[in-house]
This record gives sequence, C-alpha cells and structure tokens, in this order.
Amino acid sequence: MLLSSHVRAVIHALCPVGPTMDPSFLLAFPLLLALSTPCNACRCKIQHPQTYYCMSDVVILADILGPANNTRTKRGFRVNVLKAPQGTPRIHEIYSPISWGACGYRVRTSQQSLLLIAGYLKRGMLHFTRCHLVYFWYRLTREQKLGFEAAYRTGCKCEIQPCFICRHNCPQPDFGECVWKQKSCDYKIWEGNLSSYSVCVPSMVGSCEWTRIQNYQYQTPTPAASLFPQTKMMYRGSNGVS
Repeated sequence: MLLSSHVRAVIHALCPVGPTMDPSFLLAFPLLLALSTPCNACRCKIQHPQTYYCMSDVVILADILGPANNTRTKRGFRVNVLKAPQGTPRIHEIYSPISWGACGYRVRTSQQSLLLIAGYLKRGMLHFTRCHLVYFWYRLTREQKLGFEAAYRTGCKCEIQPCFICRHNCPQPDFGECVWKQKSCDYKIWEGNLSSYSVCVPSMVGSCEWTRIQNYQYQTPTPAASLFPQTKMMYRGSNGVS
C-alpha cells in the first residue's frame, strides 16, 4: 500500500515522542476528549490546534448518535454531520480502531453533541483515532473557532515545533517553522496566547511567524463551507438529537 501524506501523518500521530496525558488529569477533566491517556502501544501527545487541522484530510462538526456496524478492526459510530467543508463526501458513519492499544476512540456517553472531529478519508469514509482531534466545539475560544473556519488553512505550509527546553531559551525556528511554547513546558491542555489565540503563517518575507488570529487578514468561508453552527444548531436536540 502506498504511503500518502495523510497516512504518514497518522502513523506519526499513533506513536509520537513527546509529553502524554496523565490519567489523573483526565479524571479531573473528562470532557477534554482530544487529550488521551497513554496506554500500551498508544501514546498521544497534544498538538497545536493548527497542527491537528493541517494533518487531517477533513474536519467536521457532528453529533455522535450511537454505535454503527463494526468491521473486523474498526468500531463504527453513527453521526449527524452538522457542518463539513464543501466537497466533503456525505458522512453518516465514522470509524476508529476497535483496539484501545491502537488508539481506538470510545464514547463516554451514549450520545455526544457538537464535537469537532478531525481525521483522514479512506474510500470516502472518515477514520480517526484518539490521537486525532475530538473536541467539544463550545470549549474552543472564539479565535480557535475562527482558526478552524479559515485561518489555520492559510498556515499549513508552516510547521509548528513544540519547545521542550524550559530552563533555557527556545531554539530559533527555521524559515518554515514557528516555535510553540507553553508555560513551564506544560502541554497537557491548550493555554496561553499561542495555543488559544494565534496562528502560524508565512510573513511578508516568506518566513513563518505567529500572529493573532483576530488581527490576521484571511478569507472568510462561505456559509456552505463554514463550520460555525447555525442558530438552531447551537442547542442540543434541535436536530432531533436529545
């Protein structure tokens, strides 16, 4: 099987090197679905939201309605897609590995509403793991929502590198990079300006740099391509989901 770019990204996400989630943290914040517990062969590290966007084939806003038919290795979930980028195939089911050790996703309740789900397409079907982004829409900052709307797309030629050297100055970024640093090198949750309010994009001279999303000029998507829920979609149960 040929290793396309998105497959390589998924392989990298499955077993990366870097900080992983502390199980005690998940007990305290069970709704932070994107931040997964390390287990067996699956060790996920948190990424900048722009990285999640750029490494994925598609990002959708959806309700998980319940289980769907499983395959031999994949667990199926029935979904009601509220928003998806224009041109995305019609999606009624999404799939994740059955094995927990292979980073399979499991719902914590029978239904989950307004989830931002990122993954890769295979034969027109959306596949994802716990190392992809699965996150409640309402928990995003307004700037992060604007990022998933359009701003992050403009920075996908840039690479975001976490800084793990807290006792010294972070290394200078290469021409096509932005260095991402959080306080005390704590990457368990998104916090601070770079994670919550900024995008890494090419500058006027071509090098990549951080800029505040609210100050950055980018093309606003059409309503058909927008991920923002419409007024009726803001409330659980408005689409027949309770």
